[in-house]
Amino acid sequence: MLLSLGLLGQASQSPVSGSCQNGGTFPDCVGGEAVFTSTKYTGQVHVKVTNSSGEVIDDGDYTTTSEGLLSFFENLSFADTYTIAINGQVVLTVTTH
Repeated sequence: MLLSLGLLGQASQSPVSGSCQNGGTFPDCVGGEAVFTSTKYTGQVHVKVTNSSGEVIDDGDYTTTSEGLLSFFENLSFADTYTIAINGQVVLTVTTH
C-alpha cells in the first residue's frame, strides 16, 4: 500500500506534520498507519478524521503533553482520501492507495 499525505496549502503553513510508520518517506508512506504531530496546540484538542464518503473514522479529544506536543496515530488502511480536522479546522488530507 502507498500512503500519501497532502497538506492543505503550503507545508510550512500546516500546524500538523505526518510521518510513515510502516516504511517510506513522508509524504509517500508504505502501509496504512501514520502518526501525526504538532506543537501548535495546547491543552485538549478535538480530532476528527473522515473518509471521502464523509464516514467518521476518528472523532475524539486528545490532550497535549506539558511541553505542548500533540501526537496521534491513525490506521488508514483502506484506499481512500481522508480529511484530518483539528478543533473544527481541516489541517490536511491523506490519500491511501
